[in-house]
Amino acid sequence: MILRQFTNDESDLKKIVELLAGHFVSEHKMGPLSAINVNLEKGIQWVVFNVNQMAFGVEDEGKLVGSIGLHRTSPWYSDSEYLADGWFYVLPEYRKTGVGKMLIDAAKKFAEEAKLPLIVGVFTSEDADTKAQVMQKLGLSMVGGLFAAGV
Repeated sequence: MILRQFTNDESDLKKIVELLAGHFVSEHKMGPLSAINVNLEKGIQWVVFNVNQMAFGVEDEGKLVGSIGLHRTSPWYSDSEYLADGWFYVLPEYRKTGVGKMLIDAAKKFAEEAKLPLIVGVFTSEDADTKAQVMQKLGLSMVGGLFAAGV
């Protein structure tokens, strides 16, 4: 498996969109926030926005099996920037194989080089506790949470 930085090259963008629209969408079920309600045009714009800042992917024999996209942002109350994930997704059959760790390690290294904090979210209603534990095992600290009604 190979980790590499993705670019806004058409073939890289296509791979990311196929991974997210073809796989993430079917898994992400959160009522009205479900990825099933996908707006592909908006999704492509989001992918391009993140890839233009930083995106990594892990490929297995040319197949994209996981990716993370990052962008700079700041809290509403401050000009202090941090890196946030636009997405972090690994195909189910590649979970527990080290792909997630490769992606998070690359994101942490990029954040360290940029001298910015890194925030990666767990935005799901399915098995959120387990996914949060995985993030902690990957060396990230919990700094809050999302709480929802109507999903």
